[in-house]
Order: sequence, then structure tokens, then C-alpha cells
Amino acid sequence: MITRHHMALGLMCALIVCSSFFLSEPLPMIMVISGTCTGVFLPDIHMTRPKRFTFRTLAWLIVQFPRRICAPIICRIYAHTRHPVLDPADKRLTHSIPGVLFIFAFASAFLYIPARLINGTLAGLIALFAGGVLLGMGLHLTEDLCTRKGIFPFFPFSSWTVAGSIRPCDRTDPRIARYHIQHCAVLIVLFWLESEGILAPALFLPVSVAGISFCLITMVYFSEVSLRQDHGPAGITRAPSPAKST
Repeated sequence: MITRHHMALGLMCALIVCSSFFLSEPLPMIMVISGTCTGVFLPDIHMTRPKRFTFRTLAWLIVQFPRRICAPIICRIYAHTRHPVLDPADKRLTHSIPGVLFIFAFASAFLYIPARLINGTLAGLIALFAGGVLLGMGLHLTEDLCTRKGIFPFFPFSSWTVAGSIRPCDRTDPRIARYHIQHCAVLIVLFWLESEGILAPALFLPVSVAGISFCLITMVYFSEVSLRQDHGPAGITRAPSPAKST
């Protein structure tokens, strides 16, 4: 997915999660949503700097944290594995479960430890923000595995790729628009249930989790996701080598 798709889908998913305490606890909601909107950008360490200042420039600035701090450390660690990486901007580093967990652990320690030393309440808010960051990065991987370039879930332990059939820049493909509408519809239903008081408060969290699970599962299903092998750094299938003449 491209940046604006990640932002829109990530924001709606964060609001779906926060529907369980929407309006009743605005500050925790803000922390979760801001963390999610930050996390959806972090895996894109290969993002190029925009030529002029736009919304994408803010995303690029956020990405500099994992690109300049986390990615070089991951490269040093992966140098001792079966799939060493020399380029800190290689997307395989962060479009994987190990890479996402490393960034989450590093960012959480960077934010939580100073906050804990200052104030316990602040530490609790930072924990909510960190939870949102993890949610955002998880959403990023889920959205990207629906595209043709896909993700590398177990890199560097495996070179297998999970990829779908969507080309994010193909405006003739209506599926991405449908995913936006689907997420928005679930969000509207949950907000309606909250405003009308129809659903018991204890049921809001499981219902919101069911709502976001429905959105993501159907998105993956209709993107024709499959497991693939022998992909290059950018997730492009390598052409078979020509047969040698005898």
C-alpha cells in the first residue's frame, strides 16, 4: 500500500479499537490513535524524501527513526544469518515479524524508561502509545501482504514471501476503495452502538476486536494472498535463468 492508504486504513482501524472507550476516555484514545498513526509508517524505511513539503514529508520524517537508528543495528545482527543485508534501506529488514518486534522493543524502551522515571501516569500513557505503535506496524504488514510486492514475514530466517494481487497505484482496481468503505462502515456501526447505548459496555471490546478482525480477514481473502518463494529485495519475482546449451 502507498502512504495515504496506510494512513487512512490505519486511522480507521485505530478508531475501531478505541470505540470501546470512545468519548468516555479521550486521552487514552488519543494516545492509541497517535501511536497507531505513527506505527503504520515505521516499516517503510525505503521511503524516499518528497521533493516538496506534503503530508508524505511528515511520514518520511517519522521513518528516519527506524532507518537511521534501528536498521543499521538490524543489519549488524543479520550479518551472521543466512540472509545478510548490507543496505539499511532494504525493506526486508522491517517488512517482517522480527524486524517489527525489534523496532517496537527499541522504541518502547526509548520512550517508556524515561517516562517511568518521571511519572507513573505518564508511563501509562506512553504504554498506550507504544501499544498503538505495535498495532500500526501490524496493520502495515497486513495491508502490504495484500500487494504484489508483499512482505517477508520470517526474514532473515526464511526468504519466503507472502503477497497478494493488488497494485496500490492501479486506479482501475476497485478493491482498495472497497476496503476503505468496509472499514468506514464497521466504524460507523460501532459509533452508532456507542451513541445509542445499545451494546453493554463489557461487550464493546470483543465486538470492536471482532470488527477489526472481520475487516482484515476479508481484505486478505479478496486480495488473493499466497505464499511465494525466490523473491528479490523489493519483492519482485526473479526471472528464471536461461537454460545452457549443451
